[in-house]
This record gives sequence, C-alpha cells and structure tokens, in this order.
Amino acid sequence: MTATLVAAGITVVRGPLLVLSDVSLTVSAGSRIGVVGPNGVGKSTLLTCLAGLLEPDTGSLSLTPTSANVGLLPQEPERVPGESVEQFLLRRTGVTAAQAQLDAATEALTNGDADGYDGALQRWLDLGGADLDQRAGEVCADIGLSPALLAAPMTSLSGGQAARASLASVLLSRFDVFLLDEPTNDLDFAGLERLERFVQE
Repeated sequence: MTATLVAAGITVVRGPLLVLSDVSLTVSAGSRIGVVGPNGVGKSTLLTCLAGLLEPDTGSLSLTPTSANVGLLPQEPERVPGESVEQFLLRRTGVTAAQAQLDAATEALTNGDADGYDGALQRWLDLGGADLDQRAGEVCADIGLSPALLAAPMTSLSGGQAARASLASVLLSRFDVFLLDEPTNDLDFAGLERLERFVQE
C-alpha cells in the first residue's frame, strides 16, 4: 500500500524547553527523508510524533489512507525481561499488536459482532503475520544471526547480536511508512550494507 504522512506545524514543549517548533513535512510514497542534527535537538521526539505515539502540543498529523501502517523502530532495541528474540521481532514488526487485535476481533465475531474482524485480519496479513515465523529464520541467517537464537532471551544477547536482531526487525517489517531512529547504531559493515540495500529497495 502506498501512503502519505503529513505533519503540519508540529510543536512540542517539555517543561520550560521548546523541543520542536512549527515543524512541517510530508512523507510521500517512495520518498526517503533524513533528519540530521546534533544529539538533543528533538529528532527522536519528531519521529515519535510522526508515529502517533506522542501528541504534539500544537499542530496536526494526517495519514492517507487512514488504514496505512506506520512503524517506528527506535534507536535502541528495548530488551524486555523474559522476551525471546522471536517475541522481540513480533513486537517490533507490529505483529504482536495486530495479533492481539485479531484475537479480540475473533472473540467478538464468535459473539455475533463481525464489525472489526475483516479490518483486523487485513492488518495482521499486511504486517506479515502469516509467514513471519518462516521469514524470521531466513532473515536471521542472511544477516549472520543464528536462527537458533530466536528462542534465546533478548537480554542474553551481546551488543552486536542485539544490533543484528534490531536490523532483522527492520528487514522483516511490512509497514507502509518506516521511521528509523539511528538504525546504523552498533552495526558492522555487512549490517550497514544490508540496511542500505533495504532502504534503496
């Protein structure tokens, strides 16, 4: 699905600090936009707003079509205690949330409420839920992360392995709009090359 994300006049204030001031931009289908600046100027805050995870103090966001999927992949892989690498990939690709939505819609369907089922199923399919298990092993092998580690806790991975797991989550994702926050952190040359190919595709 092609999608367009438009931010108009985004302003974010944190206490006495003006983090973002009247930021406007359009992310259209096929475009690749880089946000460059020193640490602390609000790059991550902007991406969080664009992902719809932070309400700006002023300004607006619009997504066309409204059913498009926007995914934010943060710069540091969040290592949740007890979460396996496979579960991490499911969460980062949006499939975990889509599965929960589909499960709820399926339960509602059994109770006679069919309103949300088709949309929930389509979202799960669009995000790659149907074949993520198979693709995860292939992608991990491709980037030098042993598929055997899919069952390992994320907290047990080295920094380099965690960086590869984060890269795998990018390669496995099927968002319509990708927001990548410093995706090159901790990647070796081969990882950087693979990420570059992905962005160019």
